[in-house]
Amino acid sequence: MEWNITRSERRCTSCQKLFEEGEAFVSALFDQDNQLQRRDYCPACWDAQEDRSGAFSFWRTRVPRRDDDKKPLVDENVVMDFFLRMADSDDEKRLNFRYILALILMRRKQLKFVDIRRREGREYLVLRRPRHEAEHEVLNPDLDDEQLEHVREDLSQILEADI
Repeated sequence: MEWNITRSERRCTSCQKLFEEGEAFVSALFDQDNQLQRRDYCPACWDAQEDRSGAFSFWRTRVPRRDDDKKPLVDENVVMDFFLRMADSDDEKRLNFRYILALILMRRKQLKFVDIRRREGREYLVLRRPRHEAEHEVLNPDLDDEQLEHVREDLSQILEADI
């Protein structure tokens, strides 16, 4: 149930430039063979990318400074983007991942609980974004503690934050 997404190497995938403390860069996830692969780019190489359509998601971030707080804040837009992009997936890993994202977004008041629906012996959370009409159904995968911990670790690794 692991995603096996590497942490940032703090080096540009294209030009191999090492990123320094405080330096901005772009992280992108690419879906290759049903696996998410992380690539980091300096701003110049990212801007030079002609085709970003293969990117599942991307976000701008910075190399933390040694004296920075060790618990960086995660951009809620990045989390929402992951959540929305996984809406049509039927892959078990992504369903688990999306459920955890939904819980995080509910805690941060980016999604509101509307209802619980049951179909074919499965439970779905019905959620809505504030000031949006569309409802989002999220399968409750009924994860045990060990599975929850694996998904939490994967999410923390992807976003490089304590979740």
